[in-house]
Amino acid sequence: MRFQIIFTLLWLSNSAISKLLVDFNAERGDDISKIGRVNLQRDLEERPKQNTVDVYIKAGNDWRGVKSAHFHREKDYRRFALGAIPDSLMVWQWKEYEANIKGGANIPLSLEVKHKTISLEYQADSDSGRKAQWTTDVKPNTVYNVGLEILAKSSAGHVKLYWNGEQVLLGEKDKKEKMLTGNMFPGRSDPKIGIYRGEAVETDSFVYQFQIGTEQKDVDGKYFGGDRR
Repeated sequence: MRFQIIFTLLWLSNSAISKLLVDFNAERGDDISKIGRVNLQRDLEERPKQNTVDVYIKAGNDWRGVKSAHFHREKDYRRFALGAIPDSLMVWQWKEYEANIKGGANIPLSLEVKHKTISLEYQADSDSGRKAQWTTDVKPNTVYNVGLEILAKSSAGHVKLYWNGEQVLLGEKDKKEKMLTGNMFPGRSDPKIGIYRGEAVETDSFVYQFQIGTEQKDVDGKYFGGDRR
């Protein structure tokens, strides 16, 4: 049985120098390599070095015939990182690599699909689990636009989330704000998009545009409701 979720992700970092760091647009005919490094994984030991019939990323079209980067993963594969509605499917991670042994969070921020919903989750440190800060329903064969603004600092860092161009409120229970503050850079943190976990079903995902900038003016403003600060 096949499920599909089509995801358009825009990530924004914060830096002293304004710069567009990554700019992939499938409609423009951009090569897949502009997104970043491919990481394929069947299980903890088996890591294909290149595309196979079971797991791949390649230029193609979605089910409507629209140009896209096509991510495909057969059932039981663990990871397709570049990045169906199975449970515990991660489509984006602000992955941390170096600070774990010093109490850093393994995945400070993530977007995870569970029980036909998607949540922005935050992990403050290694002693606390990831906690949902925002949740909404999702369905297959649907395009979602995501804008993330991250101030990558270990002290007083922050994240803002824009869903289909609208800023959402973040926080646990009744403590909701437009900006979530906390440790957003416990060490070396990299953005990862694609298909990770949720191995129980065959999954296809499509990305049409992916940008990383250091200020909102660097990137396509439609992901932030036209806000060009």
